[in-house]
Amino acid sequence: MSKKKRIIVQLDQKTINKIAAGEVVERPASVVKELVENSIDAQATEISIFIEGYGLDLIRVIDNGIGMNSQDAALAWKSHTTSKLKAIEDLDSIASLGFRGEALASIASVSMMEIITREENALTGTIVRIKGGNLELIEERECSVGTSIIIRNLFYNVPARKKFMKTPTTELGHIMEIANRQALIHPEIHFKLQHNKATLLNSPRSSNPIEPFISIFGADFAKQMLPVNFEKDGIQITGFTSAPSLSRASRDHEMLYVNKRYIRSKTISEAIEEAYKTLLMKHRYPVTLLNINIESSKVDVNIHPTKREVRFSESREIYDIVQEAITHTLENNELWRESKGLLKSSSSVAASAQTRLDGTVSDTTITPQSNGKSSALLKPISSVDTKLRFDESSSVLNETSALVISPTAVALSDTFWIRPLGQAHLLYILCESSEGIAVVDIHATHERIMYEHLLELYHNANFVTQELLQPIAFNLSTEERLFLEENIPQLEKVGINLEHFGGNTFIIRRLPVVMDLLKTTEDIKNLIDEMRKDVANIPDVNERLDLILKTMACHSVVRSGDPVSIEKTIAILEQLSACKQPFTCPHGRPTIIRITEKDLEKEFGRIV
Repeated sequence: MSKKKRIIVQLDQKTINKIAAGEVVERPASVVKELVENSIDAQATEISIFIEGYGLDLIRVIDNGIGMNSQDAALAWKSHTTSKLKAIEDLDSIASLGFRGEALASIASVSMMEIITREENALTGTIVRIKGGNLELIEERECSVGTSIIIRNLFYNVPARKKFMKTPTTELGHIMEIANRQALIHPEIHFKLQHNKATLLNSPRSSNPIEPFISIFGADFAKQMLPVNFEKDGIQITGFTSAPSLSRASRDHEMLYVNKRYIRSKTISEAIEEAYKTLLMKHRYPVTLLNINIESSKVDVNIHPTKREVRFSESREIYDIVQEAITHTLENNELWRESKGLLKSSSSVAASAQTRLDGTVSDTTITPQSNGKSSALLKPISSVDTKLRFDESSSVLNETSALVISPTAVALSDTFWIRPLGQAHLLYILCESSEGIAVVDIHATHERIMYEHLLELYHNANFVTQELLQPIAFNLSTEERLFLEENIPQLEKVGINLEHFGGNTFIIRRLPVVMDLLKTTEDIKNLIDEMRKDVANIPDVNERLDLILKTMACHSVVRSGDPVSIEKTIAILEQLSACKQPFTCPHGRPTIIRITEKDLEKEFGRIV
């Protein structure tokens, strides 16, 4: 009987290494990541990265770490050789960035590698050369303390991999991202990155953790970062998170670390975003750099080929602590918005003003739309019906620079007060402030107050309702009816009493007392329309309730176009000062924008 040909074979080591390289070495940036992490584990305080040809031609990483002796250098590039594990039990308490002992072997199998290294007390160093996974040279060499690893002709023996590379600019961008991430979390290390002799990063060693932000993103960016320092149940959260004035359209600037290892975590991202829920508009994300210092035994870093993902033993605990840390930071900082270019058009306005021969300025401003003619739509100033008038009294500074606040001023914090002067466009309240001028969006401000009030009523199960003298009946489309039927239990929890009267008709008999502005069928239908738009696709009941409360707040307060008396304005501002998050409306729009006296002086040419 003839033997059947064997189907299953054991792969040779070179093939195994190339397969491993496919998992570990996705692109040139993957090589930079592995080499830089080795340098950090080697206790380096200076790491220089030199790139040529976007990483395919040359990658060189030089550090001043502890280096290796000749025996270790001869072993380091081989598969599953590591200084970080001695026994299987060590996997439960990994403190280093690298530990598997496969990165150098994987890189060496698809490149031409050169290792030059020396320990501090050694007279000479060692050079090791490997080509495509084969040892070509090992000998003594004069060199500096530390390690230099050079990678030439990456993927030279697997040309198919080069077809999957992105554009050179994209590949270089990934390398910069790796270097920046490490520089941001390791201010104690001097990082340099050069490409074709052009310096892309120079982040000097510093004891101040904000310095890398300044090196990478600039001083203006760094000024908007708030320090985070929070500890609970043996877990420490440190780093920075942005004021709401600084946000991005994606999560790319959420930089998360566990024991200084860069990770991606849906749990942590969701916790951060929950803390910003009413401070940022929808689809805007904060800039965050957070390091979670936690016992190694409570986190598994060995679940992903590139160690980008981790698993926490208590993920809910991590979620709660991160959310609490961010919330604590935001609540303990003043987050008033500064004007961004609010006065930038002043010079162009001045230039367009027409001056007569006698030196007076004409009443007509010529714009491309007006063609020199006054618009018939502009009302004379005397005809504008505004409830707030300019007050001739003014708050001043005395000789000791102590603030003397007039009776109509409202203190929003220990150092910031505003005094209403007038209402513009039946929405914005113009104010004098302790710092210059402030503009208040009265609707956003009142909405924040009402949202926090409704939230408190809901948590205390204390919605006071009133029976309507005339119940409001209204008809809906079939789609609207189905939405309302599904959400009647949630609406009843917040004091809105609805009855299905048959077909597509509903009747409201009771409403919360705080919603006394809802008086007509049209008001009710507008409220339901907005709820349906925001709530319909949200499966989580608590999130639905929160969105319903936000919508209720929006429809229960002063609206754009409503004239507001000075007494009511001051009352609203005083209530704002008592809010937990007075800086934005529940949807993330600012309540107040500040314009400093210095900005005014610059715009009017009083200072350079």
